[in-house]
Amino acid sequence: MRSLLNPKWIVVSGALLFLASAGYWAYTEVLPRPKPISVPEAVAGVTMTQKISGADAITEVTLVHGKEFPMTSGVIAIYGESLATVWVSSSAQNSIAAQMAQAMTNKIAEGRSPFTSTKTRQLKGRMVYELSGMGQQHFYFQSGKLVVWLTVDKAIAEKALGEITAFYP
Repeated sequence: MRSLLNPKWIVVSGALLFLASAGYWAYTEVLPRPKPISVPEAVAGVTMTQKISGADAITEVTLVHGKEFPMTSGVIAIYGESLATVWVSSSAQNSIAAQMAQAMTNKIAEGRSPFTSTKTRQLKGRMVYELSGMGQQHFYFQSGKLVVWLTVDKAIAEKALGEITAFYP
């Protein structure tokens, strides 16, 4: 049986501890200074009327979800008189964004949300989840380190979705 006090194990353990500490430090350094996320000035011909970004957007997203996601930045853009709203959350890694999107899917599947899943589709190389609820059409998807949620009036839903998936490839 190998001893855990073996010098090789001590060096490897120390290196792993150092890397974990450095990663955590880097992550916590990003949180107080969220990087801006771009949003389109108009969606489906409707001009942006309000924008919430950075820490304020992270707070809003956290309130909606009822728990903290490991976000590094966020933005909420409202178009017209709430004809469309784009929520974008950024994470430190693609895998965290994938976990965030999966957590939303799981929560909606529980059936206690105001949304009803209508279908999923592959669009521009990614899975797009489509929902209905609260009088509007909703779509969400992962784009690299981002998770994008689009709430939109049904009359302009397909056009808006095409523009948003092009803006966040």
